[in-house]
Amino acid sequence: MKRKFAAAALTALIMVLIAATTAVSAPADKPVELIADTIEYDAKSGVMNAQGAVKLTRDKAVLTGANAQYNTKSKEAYVFGNVKVVREDTTLTANEVRSFEDNYLVATGNAVLIKGENTLAGPKIEHWVDRQYSLVPTAARLTMPDGWMTANRVEAFHTEDRAVADGDVHIVSDKRSLDATSDKAVYYGSKTEQGKVVMSGNARAVQEGNILTGKTLTIYLDDKAMDSQGRSKLVVKPQ
Repeated sequence: MKRKFAAAALTALIMVLIAATTAVSAPADKPVELIADTIEYDAKSGVMNAQGAVKLTRDKAVLTGANAQYNTKSKEAYVFGNVKVVREDTTLTANEVRSFEDNYLVATGNAVLIKGENTLAGPKIEHWVDRQYSLVPTAARLTMPDGWMTANRVEAFHTEDRAVADGDVHIVSDKRSLDATSDKAVYYGSKTEQGKVVMSGNARAVQEGNILTGKTLTIYLDDKAMDSQGRSKLVVKPQ
């Protein structure tokens, strides 16, 4: 009976972690397989502890970590020690992951969220399930199919396939021979509109030796094209 209650608690834990990372809830009718060295559940306090090589599998989702705790009353979860959550094209890894109210999730320590072809990384990733919104508050890095972008802070709006970067933005694409910097940048994926990056504030882009500076630069991802808005300067490298 103790294991039954513990499995129910861990089921709640993986449901919120799966929803947080994939925007898709695991099917409720799928069985749960829980493996750990020890599993304890205190019905009075509502606290479940699973220790030692924890592995929880449900449908196509797998959660692994050294240890896991879940409070069924406060709905606070804590998984630590090489945490990894995998489902389909989404993988979340971090040293530890906490979730609150089955909605707000914080991954800390080499946090990496891979979704499809994009990878979001930083010392800490915060995520809100209901909004499908992620925030990397410091030292953020977003890796895209043909390059990468770093900034002091990055917000990701997953359902819109859009990301907003603030502070010391730096974009590099070897495929496009592009190196660009600005104060702020907005990345638009190709799902909602033409893929592009709009850079603003001291924007400067160097592509194949040509230098374009301006208040706002737009870099199009489908081809080697970019344009500027506002007073701009172009320096063309002699051929």
